Amino acid sequence: MAPVSVKHSIKRYTKFILVGLSNGLVDLAVLNLLMVMIPNHSARVLVLENTLAVACAIANSYVLNRHWTFADKSDGSSRETVLFFAQALLNIVLNDVILGWCTNYLVFSRNIPLFVSSNTSKALAMFLSSSVSYLFMQFVVFRGVRRRRGVRD
Repeated sequence: MAPVSVKHSIKRYTKFILVGLSNGLVDLAVLNLLMVMIPNHSARVLVLENTLAVACAIANSYVLNRHWTFADKSDGSSRETVLFFAQALLNIVLNDVILGWCTNYLVFSRNIPLFVSSNTSKALAMFLSSSVSYLFMQFVVFRGVRRRRGVRD
Protein backbone atom coordinates (compact mmCIF):
# COMPACT_ATOMS: atom_id res chain seq x y z
CA MET A 1 0.00 0.00 0.00
CA ALA A 2 1.46 3.34 -1.05
CA PRO A 3 1.86 5.98 1.67
CA VAL A 4 -0.76 8.71 1.63
CA SER A 5 0.64 12.19 1.13
CA VAL A 6 -0.06 14.99 3.56
CA LYS A 7 -1.67 16.95 0.72
CA HIS A 8 -3.99 14.03 -0.04
CA SER A 9 -4.88 13.66 3.66
CA ILE A 10 -5.69 17.36 3.92
CA LYS A 11 -7.85 17.16 0.78
CA ARG A 12 -9.72 14.16 2.15
CA TYR A 13 -10.30 15.80 5.54
CA THR A 14 -11.47 19.00 3.82
CA LYS A 15 -13.98 16.98 1.81
CA PHE A 16 -15.10 15.25 5.02
CA ILE A 17 -15.62 18.65 6.67
CA LEU A 18 -17.69 19.86 3.69
CA VAL A 19 -19.78 16.70 3.77
CA GLY A 20 -20.10 17.21 7.52
CA LEU A 21 -21.39 20.75 7.00
CA SER A 22 -23.96 19.37 4.58
CA ASN A 23 -24.89 16.68 7.10
CA GLY A 24 -25.14 19.33 9.81
CA LEU A 25 -27.54 21.38 7.73
CA VAL A 26 -29.72 18.33 7.09
CA ASP A 27 -29.54 17.29 10.75
CA LEU A 28 -30.35 20.73 12.19
CA ALA A 29 -33.06 21.45 9.63
CA VAL A 30 -34.87 18.18 10.35
CA LEU A 31 -34.43 18.52 14.13
CA ASN A 32 -35.66 22.11 14.26
CA LEU A 33 -38.55 21.34 11.90
CA LEU A 34 -39.61 18.48 14.19
CA MET A 35 -39.23 20.71 17.28
CA VAL A 36 -41.52 23.29 15.68
CA MET A 37 -44.04 20.70 14.45
CA ILE A 38 -44.08 18.78 17.76
CA PRO A 39 -43.43 21.30 20.56
CA ASN A 40 -42.42 19.54 23.77
CA HIS A 41 -40.52 19.96 26.98
CA SER A 42 -39.25 16.42 27.25
CA ALA A 43 -35.69 15.28 26.69
CA ARG A 44 -37.06 11.87 25.61
CA VAL A 45 -39.10 13.36 22.76
CA LEU A 46 -36.11 15.50 21.79
CA VAL A 47 -33.91 12.39 21.64
CA LEU A 48 -36.47 10.65 19.37
CA GLU A 49 -36.59 13.71 17.10
CA ASN A 50 -32.80 13.80 17.14
CA THR A 51 -32.61 10.14 16.11
CA LEU A 52 -34.74 10.89 13.03
CA ALA A 53 -32.66 13.96 12.19
CA VAL A 54 -29.37 12.07 12.55
CA ALA A 55 -30.69 9.21 10.40
CA CYS A 56 -31.45 11.70 7.59
CA ALA A 57 -27.96 13.18 7.91
CA ILE A 58 -26.40 9.70 7.86
CA ALA A 59 -28.14 8.86 4.58
CA ASN A 60 -26.68 12.07 3.13
CA SER A 61 -23.28 11.18 4.61
CA TYR A 62 -23.23 7.71 3.10
CA VAL A 63 -23.82 8.93 -0.43
CA LEU A 64 -21.38 11.84 -0.30
CA ASN A 65 -18.59 10.10 1.63
CA ARG A 66 -18.73 6.93 -0.45
CA HIS A 67 -18.81 8.69 -3.81
CA TRP A 68 -16.66 11.75 -3.08
CA THR A 69 -14.64 11.88 0.15
CA PHE A 70 -13.47 8.26 0.12
CA ALA A 71 -14.09 7.52 -3.59
CA ASP A 72 -10.51 6.36 -4.09
CA LYS A 73 -10.83 3.85 -1.23
CA SER A 74 -14.47 2.81 -1.57
CA ASP A 75 -15.27 -0.47 -3.27
CA GLY A 76 -19.03 -0.55 -2.58
CA SER A 77 -18.77 -4.00 -1.01
CA SER A 78 -21.31 -5.34 1.43
CA ARG A 79 -18.55 -5.33 4.07
CA GLU A 80 -18.04 -1.62 3.53
CA THR A 81 -21.78 -0.92 3.68
CA VAL A 82 -22.25 -2.93 6.89
CA LEU A 83 -19.28 -1.18 8.53
CA PHE A 84 -20.57 2.23 7.44
CA PHE A 85 -23.95 1.58 9.02
CA ALA A 86 -22.27 0.17 12.16
CA GLN A 87 -20.42 3.47 12.54
CA ALA A 88 -23.71 5.26 11.80
CA LEU A 89 -25.38 3.40 14.66
CA LEU A 90 -22.49 4.37 16.94
CA ASN A 91 -22.90 7.96 15.72
CA ILE A 92 -26.62 7.95 16.58
CA VAL A 93 -26.01 6.50 20.05
CA LEU A 94 -23.24 8.99 20.84
CA ASN A 95 -25.29 11.85 19.44
CA ASP A 96 -28.39 10.91 21.47
CA VAL A 97 -26.51 10.32 24.73
CA ILE A 98 -24.60 13.59 24.50
CA LEU A 99 -27.70 15.55 23.44
CA GLY A 100 -29.92 14.06 26.15
CA TRP A 101 -27.41 14.55 28.94
CA CYS A 102 -26.37 18.07 27.95
CA THR A 103 -29.93 19.25 27.37
CA ASN A 104 -31.06 18.00 30.78
CA TYR A 105 -28.01 19.54 32.43
CA LEU A 106 -28.46 22.93 30.77
CA VAL A 107 -32.24 23.11 31.30
CA PHE A 108 -32.32 21.95 34.91
CA SER A 109 -28.93 23.05 36.26
CA ARG A 110 -28.51 26.31 34.40
CA ASN A 111 -32.16 27.20 33.73
CA ILE A 112 -31.52 27.80 30.02
CA PRO A 113 -34.60 27.69 27.73
CA LEU A 114 -35.13 24.30 26.02
CA PHE A 115 -34.75 25.63 22.46
CA VAL A 116 -31.37 27.24 23.26
CA SER A 117 -30.11 24.31 25.34
CA SER A 118 -31.25 21.83 22.68
CA ASN A 119 -29.32 23.54 19.89
CA THR A 120 -26.24 24.12 22.06
CA SER A 121 -26.27 20.47 23.10
CA LYS A 122 -26.81 19.42 19.49
CA ALA A 123 -23.72 21.34 18.35
CA LEU A 124 -21.56 19.57 20.93
CA ALA A 125 -23.10 16.19 20.07
CA MET A 126 -22.50 16.74 16.35
CA PHE A 127 -18.86 17.72 16.88
CA LEU A 128 -17.98 14.79 19.12
CA SER A 129 -19.86 12.11 17.18
CA SER A 130 -18.54 13.41 13.84
CA SER A 131 -14.96 13.24 15.10
CA VAL A 132 -15.43 9.60 16.08
CA SER A 133 -17.13 8.88 12.72
CA TYR A 134 -14.23 10.33 10.71
CA LEU A 135 -11.72 8.12 12.48
CA PHE A 136 -13.95 5.08 12.05
CA MET A 137 -14.50 5.78 8.32
CA GLN A 138 -10.85 6.58 7.63
CA PHE A 139 -9.36 3.56 9.36
CA VAL A 140 -12.11 0.92 9.33
CA VAL A 141 -14.87 1.47 6.77
CA PHE A 142 -13.01 2.91 3.78
CA ARG A 143 -9.64 1.33 4.39
CA GLY A 144 -9.47 -0.39 1.00
CA VAL A 145 -6.16 -0.23 -0.79
CA ARG A 146 -7.58 -0.50 -4.27
CA ARG A 147 -7.36 2.72 -6.26
CA ARG A 148 -9.86 2.95 -9.09
CA ARG A 149 -8.81 4.44 -12.39
CA GLY A 150 -10.30 7.75 -13.33
CA VAL A 151 -11.23 8.74 -9.76
CA ARG A 152 -10.17 12.28 -9.01
CA ASP A 153 -9.41 13.77 -5.62
